[in-house]
Amino acid sequence: MRGFEYLEPTTLSEACGLLKRYAGDAKVFAGGSAFTILMKQGLLQPKALVNIKKIEGLRGIRYDPVEGLIIGALVTHHEIETSELLKEKLPILCELEHDVANIRVRNMATVGGNLASGEPLTDLPCVFISLDSKVKISSSSGDRTLPLEKLFVDYYETALASDEILTQVMLPPLEPLTGVEYLRFSSSSVVDKPCVGVSTRITLDAKSQALRTVRIGLGCVAPTPIRARRAEKILEGKPLDPQRLAEAAASASEECSPLSDLRGSEHYKREMVRVLVRRAVPKACKRAQGS
Repeated sequence: MRGFEYLEPTTLSEACGLLKRYAGDAKVFAGGSAFTILMKQGLLQPKALVNIKKIEGLRGIRYDPVEGLIIGALVTHHEIETSELLKEKLPILCELEHDVANIRVRNMATVGGNLASGEPLTDLPCVFISLDSKVKISSSSGDRTLPLEKLFVDYYETALASDEILTQVMLPPLEPLTGVEYLRFSSSSVVDKPCVGVSTRITLDAKSQALRTVRIGLGCVAPTPIRARRAEKILEGKPLDPQRLAEAAASASEECSPLSDLRGSEHYKREMVRVLVRRAVPKACKRAQGS
């Protein structure tokens, strides 16, 4: 690892100014759970690290009746896991965090770092996509908002410019009769990264109980988290039945593009997508009925 300058801004404008000054040779640093590994491996060699941990405005989880849940970029995985507000508004986020890495990583790793890294083998982006989430991005030129799905470009590549900082995630309020489910599969009990992740969000019609809105997010089975849009259309607007569910699950397995690796072959991962979609959709429907 080569030498670098270490900077600790205390305001967002100061941090954005530093990124602009270094013109692509500086990297934002927060929890550092994955970033430091890449530096030790020589895959990243910035001239400067900009530690944003002291920017208090990037912390906290709050709820607005219009905007929904707003999660600051510096919120850690452990804070999500233990948040009383999330347990009330969106408990699936608390539940999934139990299986993310280990307690040491969850205490350090941040939501913003998780998203901004473009890490393909992770849990939260899959769920965020199924929730139609957006991210707020800041730079010295101003702020912009981007649908979370458009943040991810390729493996470890995002739409963030070199002078931009992801500052918060915005999750719109859930409609009545909405349920969210996330299922992940890991090929080993000692592996903390998922092999396949499937998130479903179902909103039921109050009268017919048909699936009025369907979102199916797939994680770890493509260069980026994706939505299985064809599978969604198979289910949307219709009552749930086994044949239609099987058709949607088969479609989702075809819409992804997994790579064969140590966690499983391409065929194996496609089959796991099929299995998890068939399990997750009914579970989301059950949650919706209970909501």
